[in-house]
Amino acid sequence: MVEILGLPAHILFLHAVVAFAPVAGLTGIVYALRPPWQRVLEWPIVILAVLTAALTILTASAGEVLEEALEEVGSPSSLIEAHAAQGDRLEIVAGVFAVVVILTVAVTGPWSTSRIKWLAPGRDIRWMVAALRVLTVLAGLLLIYQVVVTGHSGAEAVWTDWRSG
Repeated sequence: MVEILGLPAHILFLHAVVAFAPVAGLTGIVYALRPPWQRVLEWPIVILAVLTAALTILTASAGEVLEEALEEVGSPSSLIEAHAAQGDRLEIVAGVFAVVVILTVAVTGPWSTSRIKWLAPGRDIRWMVAALRVLTVLAGLLLIYQVVVTGHSGAEAVWTDWRSG
């Protein structure tokens, strides 16, 4: 099991995901809904989205190692399995969110329309811009929802025995 200062790495990494994912989701939503703010938010949202996806993968990997270690000492739990399933979903959602954000910034970002020829002024890409904005809002909401559900299932797996004992 991977440990940092005597604690399972998963326990430490998850705090970064819990902090960054909602911020990334909200920033993506604001980016999509407030075009005047795009110039200021285009790089922060790309960085947040990619960082969140990377941290989610790192946290899930550490969680899988922790789950295997718990199985070796004989404490498998349906709650841990449920949390692992939610973590797998969160990995997918964070990855999709990052891809959607990158596409949205590439198509709608102020710098991109002046540098990418097929986005040049005069071309009608309003349908693409609208679709990407909607996808960004939906992906942001789904990311926030999934991090809450995953975190709740993890807390339930850790603290359920404490309540009943």
